[in-house]
Amino acid sequence: MTSFLHKGLNFIGSLFIKLVTRPNILNPQLLLPALGPTQKIYYVLESDRTSHKILLKQLLTAQGREISDQQILLADSGGLSPLRETLINLVCTQESNHELNTLIVPVAIFHGRLPGRENSWLNLLYAETWHKAGPLGSALQLLVNGRATLVKVDPALELKQLLTSTEREPTEAVARKTARVIRTHFLITRQSIIGPDLSHRRTLISLVLNDPEVQSAIERQALETGESRHRIERHSLKALDKIAADFSPVTARLLFPIFNWVWKRLYSKVNIQNSESIQEISKTHQLIYLPCHRSHMDYLLLSWALYQQGLMLPHVAAGENLNIPVIGPILKRCGAVFMRRSFKGDHLYTCLYKSYLKHMSHRGHSLEYFIEGGRSRTGRLLPAKTGLLSMSIDTFREDKHRPVALVPVWLGYDRLVESQSYQNELSGSEKKNESVTDFLSSLSILRESFGEAHLSFGEILDLKNHTDSTRELHTDVKNIANQVMGSINQASSVTQSSILATALLAGFKRQSVAELSSKCSQLVTLLRDLNFQSGSLPEGKASDWVESAAKRHQLQLKQNQVCLSQSQASEMCFYRNNIQHLLLLPGMYLLLVHRLEKPRAQNINNAIRTLYPFFQSELFLPWSADELTPVLKKTREVLLDNNLLQPSEDDNWILSSNPLAHTLLLSVEPLVLRYYIVLRVLSRYQEISNEDLVLTTKSIAKSLHQEYGYSTPEYRDEKVLQNFIDQLENQGLLNRASTRLSVNADTSGILKKTENVLRPHLTSLIDQKLVH
Repeated sequence: MTSFLHKGLNFIGSLFIKLVTRPNILNPQLLLPALGPTQKIYYVLESDRTSHKILLKQLLTAQGREISDQQILLADSGGLSPLRETLINLVCTQESNHELNTLIVPVAIFHGRLPGRENSWLNLLYAETWHKAGPLGSALQLLVNGRATLVKVDPALELKQLLTSTEREPTEAVARKTARVIRTHFLITRQSIIGPDLSHRRTLISLVLNDPEVQSAIERQALETGESRHRIERHSLKALDKIAADFSPVTARLLFPIFNWVWKRLYSKVNIQNSESIQEISKTHQLIYLPCHRSHMDYLLLSWALYQQGLMLPHVAAGENLNIPVIGPILKRCGAVFMRRSFKGDHLYTCLYKSYLKHMSHRGHSLEYFIEGGRSRTGRLLPAKTGLLSMSIDTFREDKHRPVALVPVWLGYDRLVESQSYQNELSGSEKKNESVTDFLSSLSILRESFGEAHLSFGEILDLKNHTDSTRELHTDVKNIANQVMGSINQASSVTQSSILATALLAGFKRQSVAELSSKCSQLVTLLRDLNFQSGSLPEGKASDWVESAAKRHQLQLKQNQVCLSQSQASEMCFYRNNIQHLLLLPGMYLLLVHRLEKPRAQNINNAIRTLYPFFQSELFLPWSADELTPVLKKTREVLLDNNLLQPSEDDNWILSSNPLAHTLLLSVEPLVLRYYIVLRVLSRYQEISNEDLVLTTKSIAKSLHQEYGYSTPEYRDEKVLQNFIDQLENQGLLNRASTRLSVNADTSGILKKTENVLRPHLTSLIDQKLVH
């Protein structure tokens, strides 16, 4: 009778688990390691939960493997069956049979994996916590979060290898050490997935306010302004209240399925690349995600992707412009850490923000902030804003106890939600402040299609390998910022829209679907041959991309002919610029072959070397000047293999008749043209204010690009122009005295090289504009 009742309860329990759980398995291939005749396998769970044992057995049975209860070990059995005692028996058996190899596979199971709040009983209904729930709490957790079950499987621990790799120790010592390794593994896994315990928000604010550095800053401000300490502390509390996140597992848990639905409405597919390395390093490092910033969708998409990949949700530094009624509180409860656009001149605010980030870091929270500062309106990466990065590096250099890793992230879209507003801003319209009304009106985008979205993780930077306390802080910050920007670009995924835009914009003429499709297919092949590996390349037929873009109203398709309206051309520039760094060298090589009088390899290399520092600064190219020679050789070989370049009988190179060759060279010519305009204005006036230099260049560029075939406002973007001016100053070619800029060296050489690359009628038009 007892046996029958036990079987009945097991059947009901198994049926309940099967009904309420939808497990998502990370590393499923590790769940069933191949077993030889001399191997025996055990599985170890974190704690003694009947539901976890049943779920594990169900997963194994579904894969054709049956195990007994004796093959399930528990890292924490609550004292009923200590792991150490079980391991002593396994170690003894292993030592007595040298042919045997005992495998122990760690399996961690989480139902709703979000950080828990201290003293928050309600959270037991929604997500995993660091506190053990009772039978009722566990049952409710299954009911509410069973469909958000994450099963993380890690590589098996081999007892035979462990005994071989360690010095001869007593059996009990080996068992004790193995048990400690297993418990530590589960501790690290839990923190990497659900995050550390969250103290009460007011407690954290109090810790920040009482930080010695903050107290010193308050004292300093009191002395400088004559205000009372009490009044300054009240002001600091208000500032911290605006800054501090109010992370709510309930809110995040509820929003996740909503965003699942939103992404399906907006995007045909969300591609996530290179997440495997993040899974591993999250166990040992605090992670700081540094994404590029293209859209308001970026931080939502990244948080959603991290949750989906079973990783801790980061606290996100966000501009105060988003702290608006209704939206602001929701973002705070999703981990938003609001900040002013500028900290300049406010030492106390800077100190408060840095201290807050420091305390978050010390508790092991993942962080996220956009290294460009604001959203790029042109599709290129903006120069790094290093304020928050400097705070993070300074905190690490002060206390290297917890390792920190920077994770560059590339995001891209076939079509931007904000594309129209970007074009308006580039054309001179004022940026609109965010409001609830705008948010509600933006919900209409749910009726539209935006193609595919892409998220790709770049090469991780471990701060211990890139910082040196003996160097000046700003040196470390500058070097690391450059590496991060380069890594973001190297991780780029190529979208359908970026390929179409590159093929369409050069020349801005009507093309047949067949001609455009051929160019697009050749572009994909070219990128693949250039060893593009980090992100992804678009799949499928190029003709299908054309039809999809037409449905998204990004181009016009009439009687098998493709063309762009003026507004479509302006938008398409953004997507072309997403991959301009990948095609700069091939396009520049072809441009020089086409325009130089003697296009020999050495002449081409020398010309590219002259302009390379400016290209590298604008497009964050990964190669140093010393690495250019082999890179240019590889580029030339790929161009030859793709029938874009041909050798001539007199050791020169000539352009092939392939239409793609002209497309590529025309796509890079506007960059050189912009550089030439700035240099020509400087040559004309010798001394000019920074503001006048930018305004004059913008005015000439506006008229010139109309003559060039299309007028796109992104060529007049002040940030891009200012970056080139700054580089001229860094290269020692310009001198800045107060508000005036003057030529500091002979620029005739670089001016001549750029002039030789451009079409004569364009340089004549510039001269005419300067005369008038």
